[in-house]
Amino acid sequence: MMVDLLETQDCIQRADLYDGTPIRYDLDEFRSKALPVHIFNSIKHGTDDLAGSLFGGFVKELRRHLVPKLEVDLPQFHWESVGLPGRADLTKPWITGIQKKSLADLVVCKTVRYSGTLDWAELKPYSKRSIFVGLEHEWRSFCENYFQIDFYKAENLVDLTHVIAGAKLFVGNQSLGLALADAMLIPRVAQLWDESPNRMSPANAHRVLTHALVTTYIDS
Repeated sequence: MMVDLLETQDCIQRADLYDGTPIRYDLDEFRSKALPVHIFNSIKHGTDDLAGSLFGGFVKELRRHLVPKLEVDLPQFHWESVGLPGRADLTKPWITGIQKKSLADLVVCKTVRYSGTLDWAELKPYSKRSIFVGLEHEWRSFCENYFQIDFYKAENLVDLTHVIAGAKLFVGNQSLGLALADAMLIPRVAQLWDESPNRMSPANAHRVLTHALVTTYIDS
């Protein structure tokens, strides 16, 4: 699925599945930086829960102010792992030229992999202007837990990218959908993993879902 999407990009001459030939880069090298941060955050998260149970929630909030979580800067870790100098420029899209498929003003994607504290119920007034993308069982779970929303089954990854590109606002958790919205700098609200958040592209990106924010984008 990814091969078809990569080959839409002018900067890529050819994409193919790995066939065992030698490669120049260790694409797992970023984990040497990401893993220590995740472990540090996980320890703090577990300590918070224990302290909250023993001494009350104010202890957890005090710790959060004194020692905030470290963010896993995945774009920069990837950038450095392939030997590129300086910092990754996240103000420019890195997937471009995608045709817009405007099926709904608001595109929603919520996987089961990462959880957070986003207030998904804020989207209920806009359900008729929204579609859910992703897997069908994720859509059914979303409807059971929040509100009814139409489901769009993408034909392939390129089709999914077209639909996200056509959105006025994307709302999702850490998933492929969010990564695509990040890559195209689509206005978006992200539910980051509470235990150990990964950094996302700052342009047009938000972490709190409010009525005012939604209307700013979809009614513009």
